[in-house]
Amino acid sequence: MEIRDAGLNPLHGAETARDVSGIFHPESIALIGIPRGLKPGKVFFLGLLDQGYEGPIYLVHPQAGTIDGYPAYRSVLDVPGPVALAIVMSPRDTVRNALEECGIKKVKYVILYTSGFSELGDEEGQKAEERMRGLARSGGFRILGPNCMGIYSPASKMAPFPFMPKTPGEIALLSQSGSIVNLFLKACAEKRLFFRHAVSYGNSCDIDLPELLSTVMAMDEVGLVGCYCEGTDPRRLGAVLKENAGSKPLIMWKVGQTHAGMRAASSHTGSITGSSDLWKSLFRQHGVIEVSNIEEMLDTTMIFSFLEPKGQGRVVIMSGPGGPAVSAADAVIANGLRMAALESSTESRLRTLLPSTGTSIRNPVDVGLGAAFDLNLYFDAIDCIAGDPQVDCIIIVGGGATDDLNEQYVNGLIERQGAGGKHLIAIDFPGFIGNKQVLDPLYENRVPVYPTPERAIRSYARLMAFQRFREARPRPKP
Repeated sequence: MEIRDAGLNPLHGAETARDVSGIFHPESIALIGIPRGLKPGKVFFLGLLDQGYEGPIYLVHPQAGTIDGYPAYRSVLDVPGPVALAIVMSPRDTVRNALEECGIKKVKYVILYTSGFSELGDEEGQKAEERMRGLARSGGFRILGPNCMGIYSPASKMAPFPFMPKTPGEIALLSQSGSIVNLFLKACAEKRLFFRHAVSYGNSCDIDLPELLSTVMAMDEVGLVGCYCEGTDPRRLGAVLKENAGSKPLIMWKVGQTHAGMRAASSHTGSITGSSDLWKSLFRQHGVIEVSNIEEMLDTTMIFSFLEPKGQGRVVIMSGPGGPAVSAADAVIANGLRMAALESSTESRLRTLLPSTGTSIRNPVDVGLGAAFDLNLYFDAIDCIAGDPQVDCIIIVGGGATDDLNEQYVNGLIERQGAGGKHLIAIDFPGFIGNKQVLDPLYENRVPVYPTPERAIRSYARLMAFQRFREARPRPKP
């Protein structure tokens, strides 16, 4: 990538910066206060280089003439071309001057990485953020942050860290925590879940969660939105939730709902969190899918990414080992779903397909331990159940006895994905499939895989709850 003057027309921030969506595809970027050595702020530059950002990148340092062989400018005012986005990582006491210069330069957006403001819990930090808002208004630009990592947008070849996935997807993530963005995206990539945009917004002194959420919910290229939120204005957020209720799945991980969590949120991003009952009521009213940890966030993201909400939540548990099926049946009921009642013709057909001993033709369907050697016992049973109109979802616990058989097992599940219009979910039960790489084709073909039936059922129940919420919503008049 060449760092150069792109010869763009001047940008008039005061006229165009009101639309937050522009921050996801800036035509040029300035890194203000970029360190000379390998220090935390350098990751922004490395992330842009790694993604192959195609616009001009201007390095700004008050003393350096070059950084890592690239030219550097003493001030953003010395940059020869227009700057659409400035990422500011200057020391706290220099931030005000940097923002004033951004206004003079007609910068449209500022990502403020620098910390040490309202998250410290003192009055001066809050006043400093108020002054930042004033500078943004008078200068015609918008601020994301402070105390944030900013934007990940692979379609625009932007990332705040190197080695982040380069494949654009249909998921958007909004997070007050920058580390959550980095860790969650990497965990999702292992399951072939990719993102259109991810935002670390930190203290949100200007651009905040409600505005970001309204923006990504309106994007046609985004089909699913996830949020990690420590605190925000519930009235403003509620207005956005009401406007977008049921339009697309919204997964919310709201932290800071205990006294200990409230204190931690305040010191992390300066957030005022609010009561747990308030948030739960708000989410329930507007069909938000609430999760409570990163495991649930990952599980729920996968089910909504891979499966369409449909059906009545009638589940068949199919298993080779018997014990997990019993536990799974308990989980179905505990999560508000129904164990499907198989039609008599389906049970009769299963009776002819399965061995007469060591199996069960009733739901949960036990195909027997012999299925680990004869995979057709799994496949024939799936084909039979897929034709039953009383079934919406088949959750299968199993696998082959060898790596070769596991590959055949995975391919057989892929071939049967969506058969009969049924949801198919695979369980990689602990100790069953040793080589986890054999599961990769399932993710690639959008078959959800969970390590336990309980996690799969909890996620599927959330999919069905969202379906019921949408069906209960009054339809707009033609």
